[in-house]
Amino acid sequence: MALIYNNLLINKNSAKYRPFLFNMISGRRRLLGDDEFRLVCSIMDKQTSLMFNNSEENLIKKLCKEKQFVTDEDRAIIENKMMDVGHFDTQDKQADELHFSVELTQNCNMSCSYCYAQSRIGSGFMMDRERIDAIYRFYSKYADKQCKITDASTIRITGGEPLINRESVDLIKYIAETWPNLKLNLFTNGVNLLKFYDNLPLVSLGEVHISLDGTKETHMATRYADSGADPKIYDSIISGIKKLLNDGVAVKIKSVVSKYNYKEISDLDSFLAKENISTSPGYSHEYGFVCDHSSPLDLDEGFNDKHDVFEIQKHLSKTPFVHMLSFPSSSILFRALGRPMGEPSVPKHQRCKSNFLHNYYFSCDGNIYFCDCIREGKGTVGTYYPNIFVDSDAVTKLANRNVMSNDKCRPCAYKFFCLGGCPLSDAGKGTEMNCGIFSDEDIMDNLEFNYQWVANNAKT
Repeated sequence: MALIYNNLLINKNSAKYRPFLFNMISGRRRLLGDDEFRLVCSIMDKQTSLMFNNSEENLIKKLCKEKQFVTDEDRAIIENKMMDVGHFDTQDKQADELHFSVELTQNCNMSCSYCYAQSRIGSGFMMDRERIDAIYRFYSKYADKQCKITDASTIRITGGEPLINRESVDLIKYIAETWPNLKLNLFTNGVNLLKFYDNLPLVSLGEVHISLDGTKETHMATRYADSGADPKIYDSIISGIKKLLNDGVAVKIKSVVSKYNYKEISDLDSFLAKENISTSPGYSHEYGFVCDHSSPLDLDEGFNDKHDVFEIQKHLSKTPFVHMLSFPSSSILFRALGRPMGEPSVPKHQRCKSNFLHNYYFSCDGNIYFCDCIREGKGTVGTYYPNIFVDSDAVTKLANRNVMSNDKCRPCAYKFFCLGGCPLSDAGKGTEMNCGIFSDEDIMDNLEFNYQWVANNAKT
């Protein structure tokens, strides 16, 4: 295992990056010299402290004095003190501010092989103005402050494909008119972006997320089961991206990476640079794997198993434009590893902000889900249409879900970064808490992280 005195040993088997320790309580990071690394590995291989030699004992004492190493006994003391001051208390029921998603349609004009909503596509459900008004009434009824109803900071517009037709595009304008003080984040495949461009409320768009899995041939093969799809669709998507950027609208390109396309990701990067897209100040790019929340590692193994992920990571480590692509359940750990120097790492006890009204997903079928990555029949917290109803038991259960109150999780050193896994993922697995990568020794022993800036800072 890569765990030693409540520290993770990162880059233990890396041929490229220097090894370092990461304290699982404080988030403290420390690079190891060559001699220190050999001693740490030797300590990890020994069954008991009675087997430690003088050099190993001296290193342990040194790292304990630096507060890098923490014994299990000291960890328990720290955690109990944090409990005493209320650090792990269940969060307030009411959300501080509103972020929510509106699903405009369950129809789509693509046939992606890995679509998480395949079972819903083509259901015939569509959002309409009456349902939009019902969302407003829902918040009018339950938000504790009037400003939360009108000043929601972000609304995500999703589908299906939200630009499926003129009716859905008109609804985007209606949402912007209903909440005029906010920004809309639009999630689209970009196929109809140019077609309906002049009908979009550009001034209300905060960011447009556009799916793009590669250059033309790769993207079209990935997104259309029918190989006869018109390749000009791709050209239209690229033109739409350029138009948005030229008009000052931020664009985030989202690419799904799998064993079928990862070797071509560098071609996409070169293409975007050639088209002057990636050099735009409004451009950003996000890469991810295909998820399956019913699998132990949340991976759809039809596209990537863990060994595929290892191979993809190895290949993409040579490409500076892909930042730390890893397993879905490693997201919180990798954010803590990559935080700026001086930024504290405060232990969390809940995976998601589970406050009442926070991050809700309003499906066009009238249900309210607690997460965008919905699973049919899983994760509902109520309805908003035709009747407004809140499932108080589901809201309370979600708010009280935390690793410090779980008998299985509390003794575990990984708990502040595992956090019991994604609640939606657990619902898919039929479990209360899920360990994800943290129960897989092969993954934990081979964790790699590129710390270019750590090389000049022995202690961070």
